[in-house]
Amino acid sequence: NAEKLDKANEIEEVPSPQKLNVLVIEDNRDMCLYIKSILSERYNTFEAYNGKEGLVELSQHDIDFIICDIMMPVMDGMEFASKVKANPAYSHIPMLMLTAQMSDEYRTQSYKMGVEAYLHKPFDEQMLLARMEGILESRKNSQQKFLYTFNAEDLNIEQETFDDKLIRRVIDHVHENYSNPDYSIDDILHELGCSKSMLNKKMQSVIGQSPGAFIRNFRLNLAKELIIKNREKRALNI
Repeated sequence: NAEKLDKANEIEEVPSPQKLNVLVIEDNRDMCLYIKSILSERYNTFEAYNGKEGLVELSQHDIDFIICDIMMPVMDGMEFASKVKANPAYSHIPMLMLTAQMSDEYRTQSYKMGVEAYLHKPFDEQMLLARMEGILESRKNSQQKFLYTFNAEDLNIEQETFDDKLIRRVIDHVHENYSNPDYSIDDILHELGCSKSMLNKKMQSVIGQSPGAFIRNFRLNLAKELIIKNREKRALNI
């Protein structure tokens, strides 16, 4: 562990575009560096020492995953999580909370906010990696299932959250307009009233597709259903 900490202190990390970006928020600097050393081979890592600094890091980098301690000065993990999950620009980012002790009340409250999982201190290195990979793999599996059904419930998003409402609005709007050959991403942006960059980032993270790819795949999925139904009824000339 000492060697890993020394290495983390000595080497200035150059982010790789092939790796996901992970933000580590932990007020104990040695622990923060230790966690970064565990992740550095698989992920680009960024650090903050309280929730307030974490919000600054989120505004400066495209973060794909957050690891956050609960007990911190200035802004603790619960307040930070509530701000992240209430912010449309960040609410899609999966979060793993670290805690030495946690009441059922806090756990229930945080799950309602959209926090994905907890890990108790002290933790094993492999357990941290496995828990992260499990969260990311689960999201990927949900996205693959969604590709076949285009049912928002298959994404396993907490209902009535911003992400849930956004994706359902996109699905409904595309369903109403898919037959229009001039229908485009601009029409979705106009309907939602958000920027192209935010919508692209949100949809890539939540459903694993860009808005343009989603429209194309939605049309292809409907076409497939028509072909399958036509095999039985022979009502259409294709």
